[in-house]
Amino acid sequence: MQHKRLSTAPMIDWSTRDYCYFARLFNPYTYLYTEMISTSAILQGDTDYQLRFYPNEHPLVLQLGGSDPDELAR
Repeated sequence: MQHKRLSTAPMIDWSTRDYCYFARLFNPYTYLYTEMISTSAILQGDTDYQLRFYPNEHPLVLQLGGSDPDELAR
């Protein structure tokens, strides 16, 4: 039988690193999504903190939000 995938809906203030770790315990094949992170938070803030993850969160989908294509590309 093939593994069935499950996707979690990203939720502001809920799709935290701890939540993703917890969700992974329920189903190792779940697609996990980060909270929406604005490009300005990454480019002008603490990039390491914003992009930090637990190794066992993979596969993990990063959601970026922004309106400037050049910033999104960086």
